[in-house]
Amino acid sequence: METLKVILHTNGDDKCLQNVVNYPMGKDQVLKEGFGIDINNSKNAAFQFKAVAKFYNNQDKTPVFHYMTSFTNETAPTPEKAMELGKEIFKPITDAHLSVIGTHFKERDECSYHDHIVVSPTNFYDGSILYGDNATNFAMAQRMADITGKPTKLIVRKENQKEWECSRIFVPQDDED
Repeated sequence: METLKVILHTNGDDKCLQNVVNYPMGKDQVLKEGFGIDINNSKNAAFQFKAVAKFYNNQDKTPVFHYMTSFTNETAPTPEKAMELGKEIFKPITDAHLSVIGTHFKERDECSYHDHIVVSPTNFYDGSILYGDNATNFAMAQRMADITGKPTKLIVRKENQKEWECSRIFVPQDDED
């Protein structure tokens, strides 16, 4: 089963933003790709997140969202496949939000590759805000199930580090429904 984990940083400060932005582009990634940011310098990338938020007067809102997609070896046998899937799953967000995707290797259960996707909540075209609510998270989990063709579980880690696992398993939907 595939997993989408949403890691909330609603009350994050500048240090949190810097650390979260650095994680997918730091030393542990196998592959990385940025969308509108400097992927070779996490300090610059964090500055870019802050500048876009400030431009739209969103600087006092959630500074960053952190997602993790974990794929079975059948779904993503290579880091390139994991990156391809991550890019496709998050395309609706990366088209309008500063973001970075980093693919990591770590053997867990039946998974070898997972992606960390870090996203600015501020839409850089119009200043609208992406929310970490169930409507958004459920839509992303469903999108992951549809793209991978595999059941997907959703886990949300709150600021207090407690995790909530959604009781619903998201299954691929037939496009003709």
